[in-house]
Amino acid sequence: MLTTRREYFLHLLEGFKRELVLQERLLEIARKKQEILLKNDIEALVPLLEEEGELVFQTCAVERRLGKIWEEMKRQFFPKGQEMSLSRVFELADADLQGEFLLLREELSRVVRELQELNRQNTLLIEDVLNYIDVVFSLLLREVERQEQKNSPCYGPPRGERSRGGVRGILIDGVV
Repeated sequence: MLTTRREYFLHLLEGFKRELVLQERLLEIARKKQEILLKNDIEALVPLLEEEGELVFQTCAVERRLGKIWEEMKRQFFPKGQEMSLSRVFELADADLQGEFLLLREELSRVVRELQELNRQNTLLIEDVLNYIDVVFSLLLREVERQEQKNSPCYGPPRGERSRGGVRGILIDGVV
């Protein structure tokens, strides 16, 4: 149970440090994903996506914990009508913690911005790959349909083709 204001600040600081580590790892994965997408090595994405999912889950848990600490801290130490932004809380931290909070905020902001940009680029790459797959699949499907029409057990020419003479649509069964 946290009791002093300093303990809350220290817990916030540790939570932000943990989140920074997780976001930096997510950034590394985004870079690797981009390399893999550019190489078109889709199979190599699977382990990265699994790790990314686990990191996102951990990040959400850290953010929930930070939110709880934040709400409890606001409730215990700050008047209800007072606006409490993170910047304001960092200003109210003990002098020895203020510098750490500010550096963490700057670094976390930088990492998150870079991660957002890489994710945007990776999304475009994935869309390009999916569009390419869609085009190739459509072409293959058309070719399969064409081949099926040529080998059709039906009598008469395939759809769209004219008869080339000869007997049309007569079933010779040997039974008259």
